[in-house]
Amino acid sequence: MTTPTDTYELLQFNMIRAHDTFKLGYDNIVKIIADPPAKDLKNFLGYCEAWAVSVEDHHDSEKMDFSQEEEQHKVIHEGLEKLLGLIHAAQADHAQFKAAEIRELMVNFKEPLYAHLDEEVEHIAAENLRTAGFEEPEVLAMISQLEAHAKSSGNPFLQVPYMRSHTAPEFKDSWPPMPWVLRKVVIPFMLAKRYSGFVISHLRLIWT
Repeated sequence: MTTPTDTYELLQFNMIRAHDTFKLGYDNIVKIIADPPAKDLKNFLGYCEAWAVSVEDHHDSEKMDFSQEEEQHKVIHEGLEKLLGLIHAAQADHAQFKAAEIRELMVNFKEPLYAHLDEEVEHIAAENLRTAGFEEPEVLAMISQLEAHAKSSGNPFLQVPYMRSHTAPEFKDSWPPMPWVLRKVVIPFMLAKRYSGFVISHLRLIWT
């Protein structure tokens, strides 16, 4: 599927693709946490961490530009902090793994998270941006800021493979925008190798 050529449509297109990866990761975690893989807990926790830090980093990037949902941001930030605290405690000592507590947190987290993701996409629809008076250079600046933040923050060995592995097949050749060598060589054969075990086989995910 081709990337939109209209600048106003491109901002929403990129945001929808990112949000879809978060929703897929959320659904996977909630499904698996109901019957967590005791023999592969290290990798499952790593997968949970990859999802949480990816959402957190995306959430942080929004503070740079158009997001106005302050209360939603607060709820999401607090939820991610609690989740990462539970994950890190369990990673340090598997005896501290609290599946029921993580599942409850995730279930309660869904409504504010999904509401925020969906409302944000609606707010930046092309017609809304035009109606609000945003000029094309301003929209291009937003896109550039988000791309720059994505390139300069976080753990590329963790978050980049997560995003790529959760991108729908029809968008893998166009999103996120990157040189061919990164998409076909660097990510699958270099970046993804470090945490390849986080791709749990029964989640049917591939680092490509």
